[in-house]
Amino acid sequence: MAQRKSSAKRGTSGKRRTSRKKSRKVKLNARAVFALAVTICVLSAAFLAFSFFTFANSDSSFENSVAAEKIFSPKKQTAEPKSEKKNQSQKTESSSSKTSAADKKVQSQTNETAVAKTNTVKNSSSETKTQNQKTESAVSKTTSATKTSATEKKVQSQVKEQPSVKTNTAASKTNTAVTTNSTETKNTDSHIASIGTVSAGDRELEEAKKKLFNIPPAVNGAKLCFVIDDAGENVANVKKYAALPFPITIAVLPRLSHSKDCAYVVRQSGKELILHQPMQAHNYPSGIVPNPGPGAILPDMSTSEIAITIKENLDEIGPGVRGMNNHEGSLITENKTKIGAVLEVANERGIYFLDSRTSAQTSVPAATLERDMNYLARFAPFLDNTVDRDAMLTELYKGLNVANKNGYAVIIGHVDKSAKILPVLLSDIYPYLVKAGYVITTPSKLGL
Repeated sequence: MAQRKSSAKRGTSGKRRTSRKKSRKVKLNARAVFALAVTICVLSAAFLAFSFFTFANSDSSFENSVAAEKIFSPKKQTAEPKSEKKNQSQKTESSSSKTSAADKKVQSQTNETAVAKTNTVKNSSSETKTQNQKTESAVSKTTSATKTSATEKKVQSQVKEQPSVKTNTAASKTNTAVTTNSTETKNTDSHIASIGTVSAGDRELEEAKKKLFNIPPAVNGAKLCFVIDDAGENVANVKKYAALPFPITIAVLPRLSHSKDCAYVVRQSGKELILHQPMQAHNYPSGIVPNPGPGAILPDMSTSEIAITIKENLDEIGPGVRGMNNHEGSLITENKTKIGAVLEVANERGIYFLDSRTSAQTSVPAATLERDMNYLARFAPFLDNTVDRDAMLTELYKGLNVANKNGYAVIIGHVDKSAKILPVLLSDIYPYLVKAGYVITTPSKLGL
């Protein structure tokens, strides 16, 4: 019985020992396998991460080198021989074929983690996409470069030379801009120089005019009244005088083709308007009887006919008439009765009468004295008996002497006779007359 128990004990203890050994072996094998698997995973992950970062750095360095080559040596052709490109493509394909599906998954996972870390630390998602696009474009360019033919290489070299072309274009644009700026500067300088020349020329012209105009100084603010006779035929010539920059009086003849138009121009310009009343003159020395024109006062007219004729002429010229003077009329102004009838109408209409003094034996002073009227008279010579600038200037100086002697002078010219010279002469001399102290006015403002 004792032997059976001992044998039974041994049998049970032997079974327990063998089961314990087996379990220990199983436990040891599972741990080793797990540790080995973990080690393999860690190593493979480290290897893949290392290869990914190495590949990324190589891509970036490749891009940087390409960019540097484009910037610093744009004309250099970087096309590789066909054999090297084929070898490179074969190596790339073999290396890519050796990669397993599991490695690709692990690599994609590590790429995602690395990209996530990079996005959170350095760049945003948009920058990562841009970098990926650049990488893909670089790879596609490399692939296309390996497949290009000789013709395509020429095209590629032309494409690679485009930066230099752009650079040259930009440089040419810059040079053009510089040339344009320099041209504009030259033009500006020449324009300034020309302005200076013009101003110098104006000064010289002004000095020459000062020397040409021998204007005596005005005595006690002597007054000058410029009266321009014979308007009524040419409106354009009237406008020349109406545009002068000082007060002037324009006398319009009645019943001519443009009498009303000329009167309208004078009124619109603000110049002084008077009636240039035609009157019969003595016969000329040659025996020819002068024709004073329509609306004239003739020797055989009665005083009532004279009055009617003058009133009709005044009404035709229109409103705003400030006075009247005689056109020719030596035969009428010497007749105290006839000129008296003219003065009666002037007094009735409230306008002045200006004696043009076409006759030294004028009866105007006596006729006005009988009627207790004031009158004006031309004592200065006519400006344009001779249509010449120097001759007109000489007559004008005589008028200045009359103004300094009498306090005023009525200086008469003619619209159509000297329209090409007289308006310019008056415009030129006007500022010098003012500087010399003369007052330019009209007969209605003399206050006589």
